[in-house]
Amino acid sequence: MTGFLHGETAVRAGRLDVVPVEPWLDCDTELIERKGIGHPDSICDALASLLSQAYARYTIEHCDGMILHHQFDKVMIIGGRTEVWFGGGKFVEPIRVVLGGRVSRTYLGRQLPVEDILRGTIRSFFTARFPMIDFDKSVTISDFLTSHAGPGTLTTSSGAIANMFDPVQRSAVRGYEELVANDTSFCVAYAPLSPLEQAVVDLERHLTGETRRRHPWLGTDIKIMAYRQGRSVDVTACIPQIASAVPSYKDYKANLDVICGEIHDFLSESLPSCTVRLSVNTKDRDSTQNVYLTVSGASLSGDIGVVGRGNRTNGLITSRRPMSLEGTNGKNPRYYAGFVYAVATKRIATQIHEATGAANIVEIVSQNGGKLSDPWHTRVITKADEATVHSTVERVLANIEDVTDDFVAGTLVNY
Repeated sequence: MTGFLHGETAVRAGRLDVVPVEPWLDCDTELIERKGIGHPDSICDALASLLSQAYARYTIEHCDGMILHHQFDKVMIIGGRTEVWFGGGKFVEPIRVVLGGRVSRTYLGRQLPVEDILRGTIRSFFTARFPMIDFDKSVTISDFLTSHAGPGTLTTSSGAIANMFDPVQRSAVRGYEELVANDTSFCVAYAPLSPLEQAVVDLERHLTGETRRRHPWLGTDIKIMAYRQGRSVDVTACIPQIASAVPSYKDYKANLDVICGEIHDFLSESLPSCTVRLSVNTKDRDSTQNVYLTVSGASLSGDIGVVGRGNRTNGLITSRRPMSLEGTNGKNPRYYAGFVYAVATKRIATQIHEATGAANIVEIVSQNGGKLSDPWHTRVITKADEATVHSTVERVLANIEDVTDDFVAGTLVNY
């Protein structure tokens, strides 16, 4: 040990390391999961992001062009109780949307319509995704958002930290007084996706998109687990059906036959060099008619969802690939490192691959209070040309505020 520093004098200039090795260590085996858009965890991720986006848009418009401090990254869904039968179903106890996190409710002494923003956003989401649910009767919202100052704020503190949730001066809004990382965080991304990874992403999107327009009985809480050993691929899929569109058990079984055929055809075309074995709804039991039949096509009865337990920023959960456990959704898009660098690593990895064709892994580690455009440590593992790597990293980081702008504009979707 040669000594130590603390406070702002300890913030160090960023370092970029390029490791010139092939990044993939286990090419023969893959284990991949994707949770569909109707999975409770995916719903929470989407709600958290949409709440942050709606709040940010409002404060930009009404608070001198700035995003006020907020974080909606602790959203939880607690499923309601339903009664379901072939040909119909209903909620008998409501779905509970629990909002945890923090939010600024005032600006320059003026109250902001936070409750209206939140409720309107949640209502729009449920109306669009689940039109069969009566929002007013079957969804309740519990707001546990606080405006409490965090550790590091003293009675004698001044500047943005002193009035983080109730700015009294335009010049002292957190994230604009200075643009520094809110936390010490680690984010990682890689490119490209493997053929199987891409097939899993594309399959879920195909099923919850175009396929549902042809099959109105198909729900959205589709979960896909894929395992590959060499050229042998095993896929297990959970396929929900919407009760009102399935009049009988016979129809339920026939629907599964149809969708199994379509999934198998899709995967055979996407993975022509692999042998694919497909299993669907393995929990079903003919003897007891235990079947995946729901009111909404999603697991919104009884099940629980939480932000950060779903797909990573690349849309997958990949146990054999580098993966950050950071829950990115709902974090302040202005300066929360766990969100900003999750997007930045993905952009850097994608751009390096597009420019060079080389596989790569990108890691960024922020330092709490460090300049957001100059992260503490950046590492790229790749055999790509080092000059291209450096220029790509520098370009993305120099334009780090693009991440915020794209998110607010809706051109960046992280769920």
